[in-house]
Amino acid sequence: MPGKTLRIAICGGGIGGLTLALVLQKFSKKDIKVDLYEAKDKFAEIGAGLNVWKRTWCIIQVLGLEKSMGEMAVHPPVEEPTPSFTFRRSDLPEGYEFHQIVSPYGTASMHRADMLKVLTDNLSEDIGTHFEKRLVSYVQDGSGIVTVSFADGTTAEADILVGADGLKSVTREVFYEHLANDAKGRDESEAQHLQKFIQPTWTGMYAYRTLVDSEKLLKIAPDNQAPKKAFLHFGKSGYVVAYPISKGRFVNFVSLVTHPEKEGSRLEGPLVKEVPVDELKRYFEGWEPHMQQLLSCVESCSRWTVCQNRDIPYYASGHVALLGDAAHAMAPSLGAGAGQAMEDAYVLGRLLAHDNVTVENVRNALDIYDIVRKPIASKVADLSRMCGNSYNFHYVPDSIKEAGVEVESPEGLKLLCDFIYSAWSFNWTGTPEDEWAQAEKMLNSAHGMMS
Repeated sequence: MPGKTLRIAICGGGIGGLTLALVLQKFSKKDIKVDLYEAKDKFAEIGAGLNVWKRTWCIIQVLGLEKSMGEMAVHPPVEEPTPSFTFRRSDLPEGYEFHQIVSPYGTASMHRADMLKVLTDNLSEDIGTHFEKRLVSYVQDGSGIVTVSFADGTTAEADILVGADGLKSVTREVFYEHLANDAKGRDESEAQHLQKFIQPTWTGMYAYRTLVDSEKLLKIAPDNQAPKKAFLHFGKSGYVVAYPISKGRFVNFVSLVTHPEKEGSRLEGPLVKEVPVDELKRYFEGWEPHMQQLLSCVESCSRWTVCQNRDIPYYASGHVALLGDAAHAMAPSLGAGAGQAMEDAYVLGRLLAHDNVTVENVRNALDIYDIVRKPIASKVADLSRMCGNSYNFHYVPDSIKEAGVEVESPEGLKLLCDFIYSAWSFNWTGTPEDEWAQAEKMLNSAHGMMS
């Protein structure tokens, strides 16, 4: 392609950043240079399990990774409606199952480290990878060139900076500091509004994460089904998600407890902290034997402060874009956080790789990315928030209120399941190709007007 080489710097080597690199690698047929900067000394994911739904699996297929990714999953997706999560009321002396979600493709559960390995194994040598590069700041000059500064004193230049650096994104901090400073003097209320998005806020939710050894569990409870299928345990004091990963060798165990009065407060202390197992267990005293069996096998656990970026106004500004948790950190209650990061990467990568995008007009591509992705990711974040509050009966859908029944009654639980299914259906309705089609149409229209 005639013209300058398009230089793209990706800060953050997690699932979102790596997916973006692979999309650029696959679709770009022009002169493009991609550099991936990771703060750690190697690619590594925090957390254990994740679920891959149909929407996300479509991206995996487009990238040609379905075979290797399928080998990592406990139950690889199939082209037919498949049981995914079993709903269980567990905060009683005798628990009971009350619903089974059946969805197209089901859900493929896997260890985050396994997904990361598949992604990194498929990076070509053309992608520059740089470790121990912790972003501390960046500046944009009048021509659009972004100069990135790292903690080790080095710098790098790029035409585009993509912040895929997670919840505590330095890219987002600088991004919104710049926007707020630009607004000062012009509109003080706008400046104060923009400052709210420099840091994420607390959802009021803690997530206790651990892995349960399946062999150990089955020794004490041979009939426990957690090593074989996915459960969502409902209860007033919290809820628990448990599903097999690593081919069933472990059960990914995540318990979430909510302090609604704390939602929207600022972060205090570390995001992740190792805590005594007894701190986890006290929330689930009196819960059914099925849950006590799982808890008895917990040897250690970490407490995660679940944060969010609600109603963030911009994903892109100038020659800088935000991706994944840096843009739209959300509660894990819909199992869509990693998938949304991959959708960001797919749409942004296809735009940047497009033949009509050059160094001179690349800002248009970032604006289109912002327009296409922001409403979708915001919708998912809202759905996730409502779902999480419904699993512990803190949120009662309108359908239950209108029926005049208690949420915990048989009819109430049925209506609750209908609400949850409707929310979850996002994960298998439509594909990221729909978003790309919209983005490409906008890109071609803008190119036609400039020609």
